[in-house]
Formats: sequence, structure tokens, C-alpha cells
Amino acid sequence: MKILVVGQGIAGGMLAWTLHHRGAQVHIADAGLPGGSSAVAAGILNPITGKRFVKSWRYDEFYQTAESTYRSVGTSLGISIWTEQPMLRLLGSAEEANNWSARCALADYADHMAEPQNAGSWAPYIRPGFHIGLIKKAARVHFDLLLDAWRKWAQQEGLFSNKVIDYPEIEKLSAAYDAIVCCEGYRGGDNPYFPDLPWQIAKGEALLIRLASPPGAVLGEMLKKTMTLVPYGSNLFWAGGSYQWHYPDLKPSAGERDYIVRHLNEMLAVPFEIAGHHAGVRPTVKDRRPLLGQSSLNDKVFLFNGMGTKGALLAPYWAAHFSDYLIGGKALDAEVDIRRVRGA
Repeated sequence: MKILVVGQGIAGGMLAWTLHHRGAQVHIADAGLPGGSSAVAAGILNPITGKRFVKSWRYDEFYQTAESTYRSVGTSLGISIWTEQPMLRLLGSAEEANNWSARCALADYADHMAEPQNAGSWAPYIRPGFHIGLIKKAARVHFDLLLDAWRKWAQQEGLFSNKVIDYPEIEKLSAAYDAIVCCEGYRGGDNPYFPDLPWQIAKGEALLIRLASPPGAVLGEMLKKTMTLVPYGSNLFWAGGSYQWHYPDLKPSAGERDYIVRHLNEMLAVPFEIAGHHAGVRPTVKDRRPLLGQSSLNDKVFLFNGMGTKGALLAPYWAAHFSDYLIGGKALDAEVDIRRVRGA
């Protein structure tokens, strides 16, 4: 089966890799257009989200697939891209601490949440007064290494074109391919082959910060309150992220920088310097479910998109599922099939 994958972010990259290793004749087109979210994301897998501390949708199932897939991909590419990394959750009130404790007592949450006695090595960095929760079975995928390695692999294998595929060209190319799969990230909202889908595109920004560090301090866990801090080594941390539903451009903004800094100062008791500032636009969907399926306007054009903020967690599972659909003729899961949306 001859398949063109348009886009090589985390969704398109994982799908192309999966299809190739299942025997499909894959070609990838990506021009590295500005504004993509994969290149600036921290690659976090977090089972406990929101103010009510709810376990993420089908997390255990997705996590198992993600771990095995990223370890396998890393071995094949000769890089280490998977890090199991627990997360400390700062709880700002007695009510939050009580709600956390109540969740910890539930059988479905015992493997994912705990109540540590203290913040451990993070203690000197955190402002006093916080209760501490521990999130287990969290992890991080090193997107910076993975996306670069995927690009080099595709180039070396002769599977890659550094070009923009515009929509009139898709119509012409559909004669040369059995399937064209659009993995365009937030640009999917403008794809005329898939009109009226429930996109809720959100721009996000993140900082790279360097903390003033006590001698010998080693910070292994991620840290989360309103912002999330992810250790990058050498006292460098990814710190984010923000949400903007309306934005004038794709560039990092002073307003979002100040917003992130303000919340970091509420969390941290030590000074920090800003070492970098990045922005990307997430392909989020109103019902927080991916958008997978076939165009009603051209039966050779397909969509694999809408992973939103959880691309690191979702991409491996749904890439395998979508490969079964394209190559094996299996039905799509109704929860992600675009036909769930009226008029799609």
C-alpha cells in the first residue's frame, strides 16, 4: 500500500514509522512550518489532571503502549527517548490536600497517586505552605531527540520531501497514492477535506529557565501547580505552559512570558533566569478526543490529528490503531472516528 503522510510532528512521525514497519510504502512530506507544537512540547505523560485530580482517559492502556513503543523506537534509532519521571503536585489549600487524600484512597487511583511526607530534594526550591502530592506512572518523551532522529531516518531511507503539500495538490496526488493522510497539527482546522470539525485550537508558550541551585542538588521529579517544571539537566527546566484561544501571531509574547513568570514565582522560593522562550499551537478538539477518519469528499484522503496536549501519550496507541484501519481494514474506534461529529 502506497501512503503519503503529510506532516512529521509527533502524530505524523509516529504514524509514518508504524506504517513503514508494517510493510506499507510510505512517503513523508513536511516543510517545518512555524507554529507547530511538537517541537516545543516537553513530551509529558501525566495520569492525573485538572482541579479535581481525575485520571486521564484510558491512561493505563495508552501508557503501556506508549512505553513499549517509545522504547522500541529508541532502540531502533539508537537514542534514549523515554524517561519514567514522577511528578510532585503542589497543593495550595487544605481543601486541595483533602481532595488529594480522598483520591489516593480510591482503588483505581492507588497506583497513580501518593502522599509523600515532604518534597524531598525539591524542598529548598519551593515556597513554604504547600501540601505535597506525588503522581506516579508519569513519564517524559524526549521529543527534541525523537523528531530530529525521525527526520534523519526518513531522509536516509529516501522517504522524505521537505515541501508544503497544498490542498489543490492533494487532489492531484491522490491518483498516485492509495492513501494520503493529513497530520498537519493545528493547520488541520483549515483543511477543506474535513470541514466543520470541532477544533478548539490553542496557542501555548513555555520558557526554558535556569534555577539558582544549592551545591549538589539533584532534582529528578517534575513539579506542577499552575505551571509544570520539567528537569532538562544542568539546572535547566522547561516551564509551561499557557493557553491562548485568540492570538495575533505565532511568536512568543511578552504577556505570556510575564504570566508564566508570575506563576513560577508563586511556586518557587529561589531566583531563576530565562534561558529561552518558545511558542506553538496545539491541535486541540472540543471533546478532547483525536480526530481520525476518511474524507467524505475524497475517499483516498484521511485525517490523523487532534492529539491536543496529550500527543506523547496518545500517538503510539492511535498510530497502531489507524494502521490496522488503513492496512488491515479494521473499524475505527467510535470515540475517535470523525463520524462521531454531526455533519463530518
